[in-house]
Amino acid sequence: MPAPLRAQPDAQLHLRVTPGTPPVQPVTGEQGLYRQPGPGTLLVSSDRAAFVTSVVLPQGGGAAVLPAAPVTPGQAQVTALPGTLGFTQVFTVASLEPLNLGGAAGARSVSEISRAVEAAAASLPRGAYTVATTTYRVEQFGSLSVRASQLGAEVRVNDRPVGTAPVVVTDLPQGQVTVSVSLGGYQTFTQRVTVRPETTSEVSAALRRVTGILSVRSDVPAAVLIEGEAAGDAPLDLNVRPGVFSVNVVPADRRLKAQNVLVRVNASRVTALVCSVMAGEYRCGVR
Repeated sequence: MPAPLRAQPDAQLHLRVTPGTPPVQPVTGEQGLYRQPGPGTLLVSSDRAAFVTSVVLPQGGGAAVLPAAPVTPGQAQVTALPGTLGFTQVFTVASLEPLNLGGAAGARSVSEISRAVEAAAASLPRGAYTVATTTYRVEQFGSLSVRASQLGAEVRVNDRPVGTAPVVVTDLPQGQVTVSVSLGGYQTFTQRVTVRPETTSEVSAALRRVTGILSVRSDVPAAVLIEGEAAGDAPLDLNVRPGVFSVNVVPADRRLKAQNVLVRVNASRVTALVCSVMAGEYRCGVR
């Protein structure tokens, strides 16, 4: 910040400026956000009788100089703010004598405002003015309605927990967010969503179980049973939940001995059970 717009280190007065209304607290964690048209007012107080003038610089430029007003020590002066959109800076100048800051009107940058304040304060005695800067962002807000194929799934927006499905998330600034829906035993659902002003955008999460692939191969015809239930004939590829399974492989040739193997299947991986005849004996092993 240019020196003329900072709190002056040798100022003979101290200034306190706060927005007249609290900001919106979106679940996505952004700070200093306000709905259009903005906070509405500033509360300005000083420890000495002073004259205050606020210069409002919207994101697109075109600064507005608000009417000067006297401040009485111990009393907050309410200053009405114009509506803006986007990042907004307000420079509140307090001085022991009235200042004409008309030169800052229409300014498109902080530098232009700084030069106007410096020129206006040039005739003041040392320490006769100071500046407080207030920044905030004015946004339009929308909502999200998130449903899932499984009740109770955790919903996150931009990796921040917002509840369990189904849930409606309000006070989201417009723009893109990442919605994730997760539940134990299911693959996490993720989607980029555009939040639109004054609109509820809908997300429907179809959760799929986390599975692994059990692949059974045999160099002779054989039937496959998993946990005692017929699964088909080898070769066979099955999507199964992760865990340990009892797999029976029964050769069609009854002279070969059926095999019973405990197989651990891991999520999102292929576990291969390979059976073959070696030296007249039928054997199965996990690879």
